[in-house]
Amino acid sequence: MTRGESPAQIPGIASILGYGGVLPFAALALNLIADGPLPADFALKIFLYYSAAILSFLGGIRWGAATNLQTALARELTISILPGLWAVICLLMSSAQWSVWGLLCGFVVIGLADVRCPVPGMVAWMLRLRIRLTAAVALCHLAVVAVMPG
Repeated sequence: MTRGESPAQIPGIASILGYGGVLPFAALALNLIADGPLPADFALKIFLYYSAAILSFLGGIRWGAATNLQTALARELTISILPGLWAVICLLMSSAQWSVWGLLCGFVVIGLADVRCPVPGMVAWMLRLRIRLTAAVALCHLAVVAVMPG
C-alpha cells in the first residue's frame, strides 16, 4: 500500500496485475470471435490451459490466506485445493466446449465461495477486485462458448 491509500482501497499494482491477467482471456476470446491470426484450435488450447492455470492460482490465493490464520481451518484448506483439481478434470473432459463450460463454472463457484465463505483476515479490497476480475473472466468464457460449434 502506498502513502495515502486506505486499507479498503484496491492498490494500483493489484489492479494493474489483476486486469493484466484478464488480457490473455480477452485477447484469445477476441481471436476466436474475429477469426484472428492464431489458428482457432491453437487459440482455444491456450485459452483452456491459461484458464486452468488461473483457476488453480485462485485456489493458491485461498491456501496462502488460510495458512496465515492462527489455526489453519480444514474448511479453508479444503476449499483452496478444489479449484486446481477441478481445472485438471475440466482439461480432461471429452470436448473443448465441456471444458470451457466446466472452467467457467469453476470460476463462478470459487468466486461465490470467496463471497459466501471468505477466508478470515483477507484484506478488505481483495474481494472487490476478485468479483470484478471473475466477472470479466466469465464474460470471456461465455464469448468463447458462443462461437464454438455445436
